[in-house]
Amino acid sequence: MAEKRSPLRSRLLLLWWALVLSPVLALFTLLLLAANSDLPGTEDLENPRSDLATAILFSDGTQMGQYYRENRIPVDYTQISPHVVNALIATEDERFREHSGVDLRGTARAAVYLGKKGGASTITQQLAKMLFTERSSNFIKRTFQKFQEWIISAKLERQYTKDELIAMYLNRFDWINQAVGINSAARVYFNTTPDSLRIEEAAMLVGMCKNPALFNPLRRADTTLHRRMVVLSQMVKSGMLSTQEYDSLKQLPLGLRFQRVDHTEGPAPYFREELRAKLIKLLNEKDEDGNYRIAKADGKPYDIYTDGLKIYTTIDRRMQAYGEFAVREHLSSELQPDFFRDIGKKKNRPFDFRVSQAEVDQILTTAMKRSVRYRIATGKQCGNCERPSRYIEQVTHEGTPHYHCKPEAGGCDNYWPVVKEEDMAAYFDKAVPMRVFSWKGEVDTLMSPMDSIRYYKSFLRSGLMSMDPRTGFVRAWVGGIDFKHFQYDHVERAKRQVGSTFKPFVYATAIREGIEPCRELPNQLVCFDMPPGQPEWCPKNSDAVYGGMVTVEYGLANSMNTITAWLMKQYGPQAVTTLARHMGVKSHLDPVPSLCLGVADLSLMEMTGAFSTFANQGVYIEPIIFTRIEDKNGNAIFDITPKTYEALDERTAYIMLDMLKGVTDGAYNPSTGKTVGTGMRLRANYGNRARYANIKFPTAGKTGTTQNNSDGWFIGITPDLVTGVWTGGEDRSVRFSTTDKGQGANMALPIYGYFMNKVYADASIEISTGDFERPAVDLGVEIDCRRKGTDPGKAGKPDWGD
Repeated sequence: MAEKRSPLRSRLLLLWWALVLSPVLALFTLLLLAANSDLPGTEDLENPRSDLATAILFSDGTQMGQYYRENRIPVDYTQISPHVVNALIATEDERFREHSGVDLRGTARAAVYLGKKGGASTITQQLAKMLFTERSSNFIKRTFQKFQEWIISAKLERQYTKDELIAMYLNRFDWINQAVGINSAARVYFNTTPDSLRIEEAAMLVGMCKNPALFNPLRRADTTLHRRMVVLSQMVKSGMLSTQEYDSLKQLPLGLRFQRVDHTEGPAPYFREELRAKLIKLLNEKDEDGNYRIAKADGKPYDIYTDGLKIYTTIDRRMQAYGEFAVREHLSSELQPDFFRDIGKKKNRPFDFRVSQAEVDQILTTAMKRSVRYRIATGKQCGNCERPSRYIEQVTHEGTPHYHCKPEAGGCDNYWPVVKEEDMAAYFDKAVPMRVFSWKGEVDTLMSPMDSIRYYKSFLRSGLMSMDPRTGFVRAWVGGIDFKHFQYDHVERAKRQVGSTFKPFVYATAIREGIEPCRELPNQLVCFDMPPGQPEWCPKNSDAVYGGMVTVEYGLANSMNTITAWLMKQYGPQAVTTLARHMGVKSHLDPVPSLCLGVADLSLMEMTGAFSTFANQGVYIEPIIFTRIEDKNGNAIFDITPKTYEALDERTAYIMLDMLKGVTDGAYNPSTGKTVGTGMRLRANYGNRARYANIKFPTAGKTGTTQNNSDGWFIGITPDLVTGVWTGGEDRSVRFSTTDKGQGANMALPIYGYFMNKVYADASIEISTGDFERPAVDLGVEIDCRRKGTDPGKAGKPDWGD
């Protein structure tokens, strides 16, 4: 008869089995629940969601900048240094090449030693967490997430190769300081590419993977250095590094070459901002059926901040640097010091003495209301995160009215006091600590916001654009003097009075209609009838000198208003306006007599593009700033189509080039026997002018100076490059007192000289130093006015009209 088991023994045995089996059952249950939870499908695994930065590329393919929410541009496994891969595997997952996503030995070790001898997560599990789960602070939820990550890891291992998983991990990891992904990390911390990272650099970056905030080399260099040594020792342990190499490498400093990521810094910031606006507009255009013209497979528009596009621009990296140098050099060392001396004599500086106090008050009030400080004080913009008014609410905080940037709407959850409109003047007159711009570097000072407005208005602004006249490709774009402090673009956005740079439109109209460049005209006042009740208009020469006969060529080379007015009266404002339109001028033009002296407000881009027509045998090409857009896979989604127009015949275009060469070479005056041109200082090789001038190669050009010296222009033309420069104050009332300082030959021409001297000196830039190509057609006129002679009878009697 069998021995009867006691109830106590049975209960103990049942309890023992329960203790043994319950973890297994719990594990099985959690795995079952995780497997049936909301896991990523096959398509999600094939195309994991990732915000990719759009890359802006120079014409040579090097990177100019990025548009992003996360500063991430992925690279292939083959583009990553093997030192990074070895360091990562040695430190984070030494059996990575062996397991299938979950390392059971590592998990058991972590459980026994409570993580003191290494964690349990494999590289694949860490990738699964980055791609598909958000870490929960709840222990139970986090445990459940761990099982989800196991399952996702197994799926990832079946979907991708080991090398692909490594690349995905490194492309996804956030190394902080705007360095998301190994590509950005290599550039931000070491100013290099991921395939060029050295062992010690790779070890530092892999060391940061444990905790980027803790091992931040910018804040905790010693801690980061110690962590790097841990990574190097793991590489020795794994046989990836010899002891001798370790002993040498551990002596090295971090060797950071940190590159701050800020859209206000780096090359071509004005260009990048204008390009941003154009791309957003282009990618959101719809056809007549309401569909996006450039769309993804799902019909949605591309997003420059998340879709990893590549923008191939026309900007030449070298010329862009030379353009920025030219603007900085002339203004910082020459023009701005002269201007400070000039306005130092003015009572209401920086404003001209002819500007009334009421006008000054209006200018300052308008500037105040446009300022960021005013927008923040009135609740139109958040001070911390620059969110617009829709994120902001007015509340009572600490007993007083405050604005609040709502965090649930994507704001930054900060408060700041409300400033009433009646208190705004006092608010702007109160001195506060601030950091302001100077040409010697930013300066920390105590200044009232209103005084800072006056201070900033005392700085002259400038813009430069250079383009290839044959292709329309814009090679350099300098929109201002310092993007961080002066963000308004002066290439395309700003429109200023063009002055005498408009005169070539008048002369080109006359040449096309048959007037000869060597025809002599009297230097005397020409008057235009005006509407009833207005006196007749008789434009005067800037030097107030009259008398004698001058050639048409000489009138253009020396910007003589009398000769320009005579031509305008002969051919009429409408014909001039029509030609300007054909040469690419799109801004408003009034077809009135005063148009001949450049009263119109046009952009630097319009003027430079128009002048390129002369160098391109009369064919206008609309300036092109980018040629191609590719998606993240390298497929072209947009290619530019040049827009051209035959504005002039090649004969007229060539004669105009020859006449415009007289601006820089000088044109012959038969009355005096002298050769003079407003831009001849470009050829000077003496004194301070030799720093920017002494250009010996064929150059056509035109200076421009507007009323009261508010704007200075110079546009230079060579066979391969047309470059326009504008310089002036933010307000037209901020200007030099005298024309010798305020004329285009002094404000703008030197910038052109600095730029072109740099371009000519760079042997890597292929640019012609020869003359303009003469057309095969017979010009039908003599263009060498010295050879034609000076017999006034040949000119014929001028037709002065009615």
